[in-house]
Amino acid sequence: MRLRLGAPFGMAVPALAALAAAGCGGIDDSATAPDGARSKGASNAMPDARGIEIDEPRELPTRGGEYRVTWEPVGGFVPINEPFEALVSVRTQDGALVPGARVSFDCFMPAHGHGMLREPRSDEEADGRYRVRGLLLHMGGSWSVSITVVGADGFAATADDELAL
Repeated sequence: MRLRLGAPFGMAVPALAALAAAGCGGIDDSATAPDGARSKGASNAMPDARGIEIDEPRELPTRGGEYRVTWEPVGGFVPINEPFEALVSVRTQDGALVPGARVSFDCFMPAHGHGMLREPRSDEEADGRYRVRGLLLHMGGSWSVSITVVGADGFAATADDELAL
């Protein structure tokens, strides 16, 4: 597909979306297997063409060890190119839930140099438990997941995960 210079912007957006869906330049990393089971929150060894099942909640420490973040997709499945939601809980190292935090969920494809096409939002459902809406991983491949927690004190901490779709 070729874009003409001077083409109206409204015509360029569908063309760019088609390029993204086609694999961002033809790099095919869809056969990449995940890094294997984690101590908590294992995923299937190989994804299917629709996405990947998450067998149980994935528990991750933040980079500095301030919090333990647990997340899972609603319904236990992360689909490819379909919106989904995730449930996140945030605990201190001694296990206490962290209410009143702001939680952001970001996904990035290092091999392609891009992230999600949407910006998800989160809402606190109960003390220390949050629902993230508007997640969409628009193509198969390796995704880096970053979950950032900003506590009531304004201190930010990030937990990292990886998914292979």
